[in-house]
Amino acid sequence: MPSVPDVVPEEALDYDEIYRRGGQNLGDEDFVLLKCAGCERIFLFESEVDTIYLEPDDLNVREPVFNAFTCPSCGHEFGSGPWWGPQAAAQVTWTDLAKSRWRWTTRRTRETRPET
Repeated sequence: MPSVPDVVPEEALDYDEIYRRGGQNLGDEDFVLLKCAGCERIFLFESEVDTIYLEPDDLNVREPVFNAFTCPSCGHEFGSGPWWGPQAAAQVTWTDLAKSRWRWTTRRTRETRPET
């Protein structure tokens, strides 16, 4: 599967803002953005403790995951295969992020107004 151009890189995530909003787990967090291949809903994922953050406005709404996750919006199964990165079934682009309620996770999208 070819890499999607303009994908939001892991290093663009603003950890200070994620922590400020309650996203800390046990320390040594490693956050990435995921996109459901079924409905394109975006999630924040923390891979050190395998936690999916479901709601961008309340990081207490999270779910532990171990090898599988079902999208609560469309029922798509995140199972075997990469969930993020160039081999993922769906990748979060800057355009996706700018239009989502997760736009606060990077300085770039937080400081620009979403396109309508």
